Amino acid sequence: MGRIADILQLRGDLDEALRIRREEALPVYERLGDVRALLVGRVYLAFILKQRGKPEDGPEIERLMRQALADARRLRIPEAEQIQGFMREMGIAP
Repeated sequence: MGRIADILQLRGDLDEALRIRREEALPVYERLGDVRALLVGRVYLAFILKQRGKPEDGPEIERLMRQALADARRLRIPEAEQIQGFMREMGIAP
């Protein structure tokens, strides 16, 4: 599912990539209890929203990134530093 969303994103079909991430990929990770995959999926979803460039997506982007960072810190995985860097690049204080 994630790879299909990646391809759609590269092709510029952001709405369908968002749909797949929101409605298919993230719910599967939640059901499986795969916190790492879920946090990575949230970051990818935030990237797509950012790429879409709609100002109204700002609060969702921030929420997704904060959730991902909190989970990465809780799991004590190195992705936490990367997420902080992405947040800074997006203008979100970690």
